[in-house]
Amino acid sequence: MPNKRIHPSIVLLMVAIAIILAAGVFLAINVIQNRNNEAEPEITANNFQVSVAGEQISLQVDPNQRPTIIDTQVIDDTPRTEDAPDQQIQEVTATPEATAVPNNEPVATAVPPPAVEKIIFIDYTVQQGDTLYSVSNRLDTSIALMAEHGLSDTSLVPGQVIRLPLGNPDYCAGKGRPYAVGEGDTAFNIGQRFNTTPQNLQSLNGLDANFTIRTADIICVP
Repeated sequence: MPNKRIHPSIVLLMVAIAIILAAGVFLAINVIQNRNNEAEPEITANNFQVSVAGEQISLQVDPNQRPTIIDTQVIDDTPRTEDAPDQQIQEVTATPEATAVPNNEPVATAVPPPAVEKIIFIDYTVQQGDTLYSVSNRLDTSIALMAEHGLSDTSLVPGQVIRLPLGNPDYCAGKGRPYAVGEGDTAFNIGQRFNTTPQNLQSLNGLDANFTIRTADIICVP
């Protein structure tokens, strides 16, 4: 038989088909490998842990086999409400700021100085010849004042010590000197005796509108 030569165009077509088939096979292999790589996690060690659905599991990998999953117990220390039904949940509330507590201690107030007594008492040794009248003339006292405190002529025994009432000089400090009012004394005759006016005695001693003074009392005279 005579030799039949294959037309060059048929050869080119066959080569093109072979190339297309080879490319298709190559692409199919790559697609399959990519899917396998996406489905299986990258293995970086023979044994490692991964988290699946909130649970910690351990993977052991054999390079010659598919990986197997070994479940590991995970200890959760977080307290749960259902594990302790009797435990009451305490609600944290803000602590109120401390408020000033009123001090119940009494406030110290200025205490006025004690009133100065009008009368003082001295120990007086009775002299020979003393009478109530002579003693009242020498000292700031009166017969009425001595009588009011229990003294009489019988008390004046020479050498005897008596408690003699006198007008207190401190009571009239800055206003004059004390005077013991006797029987029959008035603001008018006392003013004449000390060369002053009833109005001045009224101002010094706080007398009323009638210039009233009391027998055996102590007043201040200029």
